[in-house]
Amino acid sequence: MELWKKQKRIGIAFCIFLSLMLLCTLISRAVYASKLPQITTEKPDRTALIHKVEAEGIVEEGMEYAVNTLNGLRCKTVYAHVGDRVTTETLLFEIDMEDLEEQIREQEMNIKKLSLTIQEQEQNKNLAAGQKKTEQDRAKEDYDRTAEDAQGSVDSAKEELKNAREALDSFQNNPSAITPDAERQKAQAEYDAWEKRRTELQTARDKAEEEYQKAKNEVERLQEERPEGDADLKAAQEEADKAENERTKAEETYQDYMKNPKEKPDYSDEDAAKAAWVEKKSSLENSIGVSERTLEEARKSRDKALLEAKRQLEDSKLASAADNSLAINRLELTILNEKLEKYREILRTGGGIYPSSDGIVTRIQVSPGERIPDGAAVVYADLESPLELHVTFTKDQKKYVNQGDTAELSLGKSNESVTVDYIATSEMNPELFEAIIFLPQGVGTLGQSGIFTTETQTDTFNICIPINALYTDQNGRNYVYTLKEKSGILGPELAAELVYVNVLDKNDKYAALEEGIIDSDTEIITSTTEALEDRVIVRYKE
Repeated sequence: MELWKKQKRIGIAFCIFLSLMLLCTLISRAVYASKLPQITTEKPDRTALIHKVEAEGIVEEGMEYAVNTLNGLRCKTVYAHVGDRVTTETLLFEIDMEDLEEQIREQEMNIKKLSLTIQEQEQNKNLAAGQKKTEQDRAKEDYDRTAEDAQGSVDSAKEELKNAREALDSFQNNPSAITPDAERQKAQAEYDAWEKRRTELQTARDKAEEEYQKAKNEVERLQEERPEGDADLKAAQEEADKAENERTKAEETYQDYMKNPKEKPDYSDEDAAKAAWVEKKSSLENSIGVSERTLEEARKSRDKALLEAKRQLEDSKLASAADNSLAINRLELTILNEKLEKYREILRTGGGIYPSSDGIVTRIQVSPGERIPDGAAVVYADLESPLELHVTFTKDQKKYVNQGDTAELSLGKSNESVTVDYIATSEMNPELFEAIIFLPQGVGTLGQSGIFTTETQTDTFNICIPINALYTDQNGRNYVYTLKEKSGILGPELAAELVYVNVLDKNDKYAALEEGIIDSDTEIITSTTEALEDRVIVRYKE
């Protein structure tokens, strides 16, 4: 019994403990949740975007006319004011007549001076033309004379060369007679053979004489030693007789051989004549070379002289340096005469300046007592021409406004449907664009303000979110926060997840995103009670 009661008390205590734990958990979750950012979400829609462009414009004149007069004249009185409505009988301003008369006298003097200058230039031009003609004629005469003289020198050199060649040809046709080498060699051989035989016979004769004298001396010696004679003397006498016979025979043979003597061949005169002929031929050939060089030099001199003469002739035909001063002065004289006529016309009209049609004065460039500047003296708007509305757009607005687009225009109490007739980059600011709308006849007044309004609908986009759900970081990247569920300490939790997106288009209410990470089922956080960060825990707004 006691045990059961004890167990019952333990059970009750445990239940109380669990209840307390549950209560603490609920309190903790409530406290934790109360500190979380509260958010609202939307899923992307499939829709088209509407771009509305609204800009203010000013009504300006459609066509302006300029009242011009000669600049430099002194203005005496200005009668018109900016904004005045004028007619063809309205006096705009008046020219100082005394100054005008002075200007006319000065203009006439300038015309006289310029006329005298033109007359002098014409005379000088005619004189220069005559001198140019004389120079050309003389250059032509010099060229012809140079050509004749130079060609004469060439012809003379040609004649000398011709004579030299003819003299060489004539000389070569009468060569010096000379014995051929074969005949010379044969005659020399015959002479050498004869001379050799003569020498042999002479030697034999001299030897026989020597033997004879020797034998004779031996006989005389023996006769002196042996007057009575003996066998040796007799033998010596016989030997001497034999030697004498040999001597006589050798002498006779030599004398018989010398009866037909051979002269030694001598061609010195013939060789001298040949050398003289060769020397003469070489001299004639040299004369031809000299004549050829003389002819070449004559041709070079002719060509050089002709080239110089031709250049001088061509130079004489060259046009003189361009001088347009005469033509310019004639043009200036024409302009001065026209200007003088305009001065006189103003003088005839009494110096009053009037507009050529009705209009409203928009600009005055003249002042009493001052010289009239170049350009329009007075500008006035034509009242019969349609007016124009000038509107300025930003780059973002220009994306949705193009030439030819239709729009609504509010001018005071009237509304008009208009067309954008012209649009281009502003000359004053490249970041802006200026459009012109031609207003219907009778619509608008100068200086009136108007509201230009146009709407453009894009194609349908599959992913469109509220514009306040789109953020941009410091690097210019676009991102959104999506709602994701994740596990936490106290169970499932909702977290904001940063997702970078590509914006296709947007207006002041919606942004169209590129499909991919974001689809039609993605919950996009559209509002929050606190600034969000990536993966921060959030809860739905109560």
